[in-house]
Amino acid sequence: MDLRLGVGGTATDEERAAVDAVLGPPASGWDGGPREQLDGHVAFGGRAAREQRHLLLPALHAVQDRVGWISPAALDYVCTRLSVPPAEAYGVASFYAMFRTEPGPATVVHVCDDVACRARAGGDPGAEAEQVLGPEDTANDALGATWARSSCLCHCEQGSAALFQRAGDGVRDVGMAPAPASAIAAFLAGERPRAPEPALATPQTATAEGRAGLR
Repeated sequence: MDLRLGVGGTATDEERAAVDAVLGPPASGWDGGPREQLDGHVAFGGRAAREQRHLLLPALHAVQDRVGWISPAALDYVCTRLSVPPAEAYGVASFYAMFRTEPGPATVVHVCDDVACRARAGGDPGAEAEQVLGPEDTANDALGATWARSSCLCHCEQGSAALFQRAGDGVRDVGMAPAPASAIAAFLAGERPRAPEPALATPQTATAEGRAGLR
């Protein structure tokens, strides 16, 4: 990816709408709006721009959720809106596993590969997923999805776990635990998952009462 501002291309209307829903409409040509004659003589930025830098992550999330990946053009638009260097924004987008910087299916299944899920599954959940869903990070045209290994998805007591990340306006992510590969494939095919078996409750340690109970 060429990490220079202005070379990513033009963001689509959908990408711009996703970002603008977080940041509001651009105020001038300096931050992605239509160029006006006055824009050549008056610049906007400084403290006002720096005060919005904390919105980088929400803006990237908005693009990912709406479109399914963060294109160079979308990244360029986010950087223009927030006065953030493209290298810095790309570093954030490429660091988090739930963000994608390459196009792919609208649905991505994140399969937990952490130690707790491996233990409860009695093996490698990723190997099972590969047998049923095909190679990792490869589109399964029949199911309209791809899958990827993931770190902990916070269902250690019910693993193995999976998170269905679906792009689109108003679409929400769906978690599943336990999530054997057969249940993942069935859910992608349109079947409703059966209610999971009751899991052994784990003690809560965030309170004084919980800590006392563990002594």
